[in-house]
Amino acid sequence: MTALKTMHGPFIHRRSLLKGGAALAATAAKGFPAHAQANEVTALMVNAMVNPTLKPIAEEEAKVKIAEGAFMSGTDTVSRLTAPGGARYDLMNSSFAFSQPVVMGAKAGQERVQAIDPALIPNLKHINAPSKAGIGERDGKIYMVPHSWGFDSILYNRKVVTDENDAYTQSWSLLFEDKYAGRIGWWDVAHQMLMAAGLYLGHAKPEQMDRNQLNEVAKFLIAKKKNVRTFYSTFAQGSNLLSSGEIDICYGIAPMRNELQKRGFDITGAWPKEGVLSLISTSYIPKDCKNVAGAHAVINAMLGERYTKALADACGYLPAADFGLKDITPEQHKRFGYGVLDGSVKHYPLAFPTNMNMWIETWSKVKSSS
Repeated sequence: MTALKTMHGPFIHRRSLLKGGAALAATAAKGFPAHAQANEVTALMVNAMVNPTLKPIAEEEAKVKIAEGAFMSGTDTVSRLTAPGGARYDLMNSSFAFSQPVVMGAKAGQERVQAIDPALIPNLKHINAPSKAGIGERDGKIYMVPHSWGFDSILYNRKVVTDENDAYTQSWSLLFEDKYAGRIGWWDVAHQMLMAAGLYLGHAKPEQMDRNQLNEVAKFLIAKKKNVRTFYSTFAQGSNLLSSGEIDICYGIAPMRNELQKRGFDITGAWPKEGVLSLISTSYIPKDCKNVAGAHAVINAMLGERYTKALADACGYLPAADFGLKDITPEQHKRFGYGVLDGSVKHYPLAFPTNMNMWIETWSKVKSSS
């Protein structure tokens, strides 16, 4: 079995812009380079959020250039936020349920990000009702703003895996069990893989699994590892493995499915009876941000009408702003999974584990097993 390695190292170790003028002046007083404030925002988020369709909209609306880093996982993102020397990004985005404990800390004064100025994000008023759960607020201040909804599931090649007549497509079993041995890819991230396995094995709240329960999950995964063709470390690797035919099934996210379908591959996503793993992607501004006004402007643009109406078709994510919910056809509702927003599609949030270190240890045990 081939284990794909990442080039970026291990995951864990590591109201209007008028007003923009005043904000720029304020940030200039902090000694940030004027050219950086005016022209560029460095961002770390799922790269599909700033793909060739969406990035020009955000840049035009925000009047900045966006320089995006290579996103790997929410685990990697929050690790970068807490890294010695600072995050080194102006804007970051990751799952709310997973990131909120780290981003905001346990109590007031322990936030690892700066408060967001609602006056610079007039589109905040358009956040739709389901997405308001992704607003990170404390003592009247906002630290995290929802951007979109995503969900993780199993992606599979319909030329190999049948749809309606195959019970495997209705369960996370497709990712683990023997029927398609040698055709399966696992994402090399402890959080998502252990959550999926925990749900499949019947844990009502898998993020709360204790040591004994995690050991049982590890035992199960080690037994099923024989069915796995390879591990992948980035979404691009997973997409390439599916498109090349090296694998036919993998843990996957909505943008992977969307991109492969646009390229003509007969790839779809499963709707497991245990629930897809859902997340609200939220944006936040690190304390060492060099372009505070620009970061606010990008957040506002990503909640604007042009961006949110283009979002689902462009990358597969569901909009956090109500513009994107208008004029949705029944076919679009089904294809893009809008049922996650209205509750008609069963889903479970990718919550932060009670003991993340224990999860990392468990996943390492699975990977190192022979």
